[in-house]
Amino acid sequence: MQHLRLLKILSYPWLVFISIIFLTFIFLGFSQPLNEYVTTSLIIKMTTNTLFLCILVAIFTSLIAVPCSIFVTMFDFYGRKFFSWALCLSLAFPIYVYAFIFVGAAEEVSFISNSIRENIVLSALIMSLGLYPYTFLLCKAQLKKTGVSIFKASKSLGKNNFQTIYLILLPSLKPAIIAGTVLCIFETISDFGGVATLGINTLTVGIFNIWFGYQDLISGAKISLMLFLLAMIILYIGKLSSESTKSSGAGKANHSLIKPSKIFNFSIALFCSSVFVITFIFPFMQLIVWSSENIKNNIPLELIFNSFFIGFMVALAASVIAIILSLGSFKSSNKIIFNLSTIGYAIPGSVLAVSLLLVFSFYFDLSVTVFGIWGLFLCLVIRFITPLIRYLDAALSSMAEETLSATRIYSKSLLKTFRNIYFPALYPSLLLGFLVVFIEVIKEQPATLLLRPVGFDTLSSKIYNFTSEGQWELAATPSIAMILLSLILVLILNNRVDNE
Repeated sequence: MQHLRLLKILSYPWLVFISIIFLTFIFLGFSQPLNEYVTTSLIIKMTTNTLFLCILVAIFTSLIAVPCSIFVTMFDFYGRKFFSWALCLSLAFPIYVYAFIFVGAAEEVSFISNSIRENIVLSALIMSLGLYPYTFLLCKAQLKKTGVSIFKASKSLGKNNFQTIYLILLPSLKPAIIAGTVLCIFETISDFGGVATLGINTLTVGIFNIWFGYQDLISGAKISLMLFLLAMIILYIGKLSSESTKSSGAGKANHSLIKPSKIFNFSIALFCSSVFVITFIFPFMQLIVWSSENIKNNIPLELIFNSFFIGFMVALAASVIAIILSLGSFKSSNKIIFNLSTIGYAIPGSVLAVSLLLVFSFYFDLSVTVFGIWGLFLCLVIRFITPLIRYLDAALSSMAEETLSATRIYSKSLLKTFRNIYFPALYPSLLLGFLVVFIEVIKEQPATLLLRPVGFDTLSSKIYNFTSEGQWELAATPSIAMILLSLILVLILNNRVDNE
């Protein structure tokens, strides 16, 4: 499309830059030897822990999210409207906050505390409490689009409610479950503060130990490369699985909710209430108790401003770049090249940070940290631009041909075409992606710890400083501030999903 030619040209510098970073990182990672203290047994242990943790998190998040999404979408039970949005509130909790809440609360009973630390099954369960909303939201959105038509078709064939759910509805949710599970796994492999608090030695923990303990960038890059390859394998498997199970939806439709018996009604309400209490009420109340015990620990206004500033600026920059990339690649025959810019979300923040440190050191003999906060901005934009691009691509692909043909009216003016045709169609997806990026940047910890300027603290970095020393009470107040800041965005995000 000729009127988008300029945006396509503007996309190339970003694509070249991203390609140079990752190709250089891979080359240096493969070409440099490991130091003697990074043994084969240590690598095997870290890789095994990472894989096992990912598998368990995938199982636990699905077991929580899938029933909850079916209940709030298909059944008329006590409190359904409340739980439809309340069950996604734990998304405001970073998993490293969950980790120190449960570990700190368990210290009152020593044998429970000892059983949580270094227990990979319990650690995966704790992490899943904060990650299941990813799958919950996707399954809920999928059910709103396809669940109704599938349910009606199955009922017309004589199937009862439970046969329909088990035999028809669950298989139709497979794409959403896979997509949500992949997101949960990416969050798991990128987490540092949570697994460090829980005492699980994963690849991400290894990267930080090598970097902060030995100041060895090359060995850190080698471990980062392993984590990068693991992320690419997970991304590839998830993509293959989702493509092989694509289903066509019929869009929204009005339908009467299933009215369960009184006993089942109470059971559903009890299940959803238990999930809500465990994932939101208990951890939030625990933070309030700890915070109230330390009255002198004032609300960290500077930390709130720093986190808000980084979140807003990164989301804004990512939105502008995503618009250029999405429109530049629209109807393009070189779509594969443009897809290179969307792999950032699949790469842990620690890997991206090490990549930038290594690449800038290799080409310019300086650290990316000399650019101050802009080095951190760059890393976060690369990492979190992916959701924005995917949302915008989906919006562009759903535009009607009649709408696209109207672009010929403004074919000589890109600005008028964008303002009158593209922006109205992209705005809902752009806002949704902006909110997702905003939330993720505020909660991001590994990249922030590695690249933040000296003396510059955010809510996430301050939480790590306190939790690394076991100071749960001091970590409570910045955690509450982060959760409240994220909570507003999560509620807006859930509202957008419900209105899709």
